[in-house]
Amino acid sequence: MNDDIKLVSKISSDFLNDRQVSIAPILGKGSVNKVFIVEAANTKVVVRLNDDRAALDEYTKEAWCIEKAAAKGVPVSEVLGVGMFEEHAFMIQTYIAGDEGRNSRLSRSRIWQQLGKYARLIHSIRVAGFGLKMSDLTEGDCRNSWLEYLDYNIDSLNERDELLRLNVVTESQSKIIRAIFENLKEKTFNFGLNHGDISLKNVIVDEACRVNLIDWGSAEASIVPHHDLIEMLKMNMLENAPDKKEIQAFLDGYGISQIEFEQMMPELESLLLLRAFDKLRWAIDWKIESLSEFVSHARDVIENYVPRK
Repeated sequence: MNDDIKLVSKISSDFLNDRQVSIAPILGKGSVNKVFIVEAANTKVVVRLNDDRAALDEYTKEAWCIEKAAAKGVPVSEVLGVGMFEEHAFMIQTYIAGDEGRNSRLSRSRIWQQLGKYARLIHSIRVAGFGLKMSDLTEGDCRNSWLEYLDYNIDSLNERDELLRLNVVTESQSKIIRAIFENLKEKTFNFGLNHGDISLKNVIVDEACRVNLIDWGSAEASIVPHHDLIEMLKMNMLENAPDKKEIQAFLDGYGISQIEFEQMMPELESLLLLRAFDKLRWAIDWKIESLSEFVSHARDVIENYVPRK
């Protein structure tokens, strides 16, 4: 840890005019990024550090998203710098004083309603492609990339499918799900920027009761408003957070009526299923140790939305 603190001191010195007073790690804020609060006489910043050079692309993507969101009026933490230092990727942001959304005195419904307003603004940000990487936001053809993504998941539903061996699906369910995915090809969707993890843990409510949206690492170019909605439905399924009341507050803030949401539900259910399958296949390909979590979620989605025959 001492080596990390020395490294953070060197990185942040160029961004702070004042003499550094303290550098303190923030524990429990992600398993990959190391996060530190650096305080000087008149300045306080957050430094995120990652030993993987590939993290530079993620930090660059986050900075792009934050800049675009700020231009739309979404309260965010300003990015002061992104770069490499001695083979370490880093990002420096302004510090926002306040309470995390889960601990705020502001009512949860009010926070979720504000997040709905923010999501509408974020979704209006144009993207070129489809996916998680920086290049997906600024390059490519979103419609063609979406169809390639969909075709990959359709073609994977075959007699040699690893999901059959793992007992995630039966053969009859596989055929039903294939038809569900095929039907998505006929849909016309809009594409835009999605935050990817809209939740109370990614909110800081400051002294002025302003709701600030943080942590843009999961942001991606995808279908709007569907992508952020299916991530919320997933968390509702896993943790009941947001709960139904909070989801309704989000919809109110966004401007989606209950009738519109109900009409959207068949598409959301199909996309939630697609997302669960695609993430599971990714976990299998990359030999992720926590594979059981992906398997369990895929089974839960099937149980909720696919008939067993």
